[in-house]
Amino acid sequence: MTFYSVNLMWAIVLFGVLLWTTACVLLNAALRRGMCIMGLVLSYGVLIWMLVELPLREALVTWGIFATFGGALTMVYELWARRKYAGSGRKSRRLVRLEGLVLWPAMVPDSVGLMMNDLGIIPADERSETHQEDWRRITAEIRTPPVDAT
Repeated sequence: MTFYSVNLMWAIVLFGVLLWTTACVLLNAALRRGMCIMGLVLSYGVLIWMLVELPLREALVTWGIFATFGGALTMVYELWARRKYAGSGRKSRRLVRLEGLVLWPAMVPDSVGLMMNDLGIIPADERSETHQEDWRRITAEIRTPPVDAT
């Protein structure tokens, strides 16, 4: 079934791969990078299958919708992180990433995982801002205000 050149069945398949990869990233802290690569490979496998089964326009529009969503989600995370870590010395990253059109299957789970890390919902890994902030505090790179004992 096609709706405005988006094949809904294949959109559900891509969403399932994205949801499964994101769940694996969130639930398996030790293998986060590997899970993102696995999602990338699976998504490109689905793209190849889509190119074989669907007309070119439907396949590319369906893929493009997910790439746009992935870029928007990554941009929202970066805007949120810029606001949360303003004044902490964190370097701003680019908001628009052209490689996101190719790497969105890995960027979406990564952005969701980093946001959950920074919110304290799941344990922080070395890429999260929370972990980096804690590490700077431990190594005395950030001065913590003295505690008033009164």
